[in-house]
Amino acid sequence: MEKLRLRRSARKDSERIEKLVYDQYFKLVPKAEGFKDEEEFICKKMVDGDGNIIAGCVGYVYQWGCLYVDDLWVDEKYRRQELGSNLLQAVEDVGINRGCYLSYLDTGDFQAKPFYLKHGYTIFGTVRDFPVGHEDYKFFKRFDNAYVKRPCKPAEFEITDGSEDDGEYIDDKLYEYNLPFLNPKHDYIKINRKLVDKNGKVVAAIMAGVLGTDVGWIWKIWVDEEYRGQGLGTLLLKHYEKKAREKGARKFIAEEIYDWNVGFFLKNGYKVAGELPDLPKGHSYYVVDKDL
Repeated sequence: MEKLRLRRSARKDSERIEKLVYDQYFKLVPKAEGFKDEEEFICKKMVDGDGNIIAGCVGYVYQWGCLYVDDLWVDEKYRRQELGSNLLQAVEDVGINRGCYLSYLDTGDFQAKPFYLKHGYTIFGTVRDFPVGHEDYKFFKRFDNAYVKRPCKPAEFEITDGSEDDGEYIDDKLYEYNLPFLNPKHDYIKINRKLVDKNGKVVAAIMAGVLGTDVGWIWKIWVDEEYRGQGLGTLLLKHYEKKAREKGARKFIAEEIYDWNVGFFLKNGYKVAGELPDLPKGHSYYVVDKDL
């Protein structure tokens, strides 16, 4: 095997690697018919008489025909009035109207587990000690198997579409709520690395880092088809794990893992924390973790 050099990845490398990963995925499982080439952003919000956002829900419609519910937040003064229920259903309605067959999300034990159970979601995975002393739950709900919408009291505030800036505001407000439970020790530490050949061409890369809760987070690992089967992915993963431990990581988590690459993580000591069958259709989606 030719000698390769290990280098830090720049932002442009990460953007390119992410595209290459998804290009590979969509070769294995083509995008669902009728869905856009890129994920579709959804934001539904409610505002008070002064135009201030008092509640909002953000989600994404993905190319395989699934909906991911990312953020749901309601101002403390307006809770227990079913604003969240109305917003969740509004985002789900967008997904259903686009043709989504499934919705999935995650929530902590200090967040909204009973709420999502009430709305027909089922737990398919649990990541323990994330953050320390808490559990993170992975939920899903099918829209294609006799889906019945939960009756809820109409909200007294109008639901309108929000912008990406509104989505960032909702995310920030939810983060403020989570902050006492997360108790972050530092900002996110990026540990993106790449392997380049003698001509500077990137032949393998890992996009990963350490969250403020001292959890190693693996976004993507990619190896050029010509270089697969030579242990480059394992080399990058081990290098990342070493650097992450030096930064204080106490466990590792990888999401957006599928049946075609979960074996790589199992071989490297990870265990399955959750499996969602039929995402994408005919395959399985996994969450894997590794405790130190």
